[in-house]
Amino acid sequence: MGELIKSRTPMRISFAGGGTDVDPFPEKYGGVVVNASINKYVTSTLKFRKDKKLKVEIVGEGKAIYDNINALTYGGKFDIVKAVVKFMYKGNKGLDIYIYKDVGPRSGLGGSAALFLSVIGLFNELSYKKLDKYECAELAYKLEREELKNLGGRQDQIACAFGGINFIEFKGKDFVRVIPLNLNKETICGLEENLILLNLGERKNSGKILEQQIKNVKTKKDTIQAMLETKKISYEIKEVLLSGNFEEFGKLLNNGWELKKKFAAEISNQDIDKFYEKLKKVGVIGGKISGAGGGGHMFVFGKSFYRDKIEKEVLKFNYSLVPFKFENSGLTTWRSKY
Repeated sequence: MGELIKSRTPMRISFAGGGTDVDPFPEKYGGVVVNASINKYVTSTLKFRKDKKLKVEIVGEGKAIYDNINALTYGGKFDIVKAVVKFMYKGNKGLDIYIYKDVGPRSGLGGSAALFLSVIGLFNELSYKKLDKYECAELAYKLEREELKNLGGRQDQIACAFGGINFIEFKGKDFVRVIPLNLNKETICGLEENLILLNLGERKNSGKILEQQIKNVKTKKDTIQAMLETKKISYEIKEVLLSGNFEEFGKLLNNGWELKKKFAAEISNQDIDKFYEKLKKVGVIGGKISGAGGGGHMFVFGKSFYRDKIEKEVLKFNYSLVPFKFENSGLTTWRSKY
């Protein structure tokens, strides 16, 4: 089979500050997020072909063969892979790229950033002059925003590239600072025990939600105020995580979710609100949708002794439970003969 190049990137959940990393807000006010990578991955494998064709397969989403790598055009299918190949691959051999995603599209878990980084990792592993994790994250961001014209912030690329639980600052002009929160073992175990991740089903187009959010930041004072308060919550969540104050952590998640719903109309809806209020009656302290909103994955923080009751309530609504653990490695690449 020959040598294979492999790359794996984790997805993420966002505890606080999501939306404050989306321009134009951080350019003017500075954004702050607290997020964590989890053990749900995008894993990519590359091998060279004897001809000059490019074969791409994303499990669950189909496959395609292109006659000439240099003639790739964007058309909505596998555009993320095409963008990375066009920018990073300078060789003349054909390629097979096989991609497996633990979670489907539109999950709210940073899946597009994880896919970008996983494919970037393949070519970075081949490079003589390797990009560091900041540079990989920045390349993923610029390809998605500038090459493919997809709206979004910067937190996903950083979270997926670095791994771990991080406090991240954005101050405009491409300024990003990552501060790892080196939580003790007891806090990590407590978070994993009391956080419940669940899938509400495929979300709506996040681009439309972000379009509305960006418009609101430019025209509505209450949206800006909600984002400024969200920034404050990010700092508070950082402190309660470091101190291990779980009850306050849950309350802050709840406060952050109520603020996030003010960013744009379709971040939540009556069904999601009704579901969330029901969970609060059976032991949930706080929670939020992970990502732009409108569906996808949600996580809630429950009281001790109540996990079974919360999970039973989730299943009554026909939503699915998603077991997870935190992940510290971030983007990882390696070579293999199998």
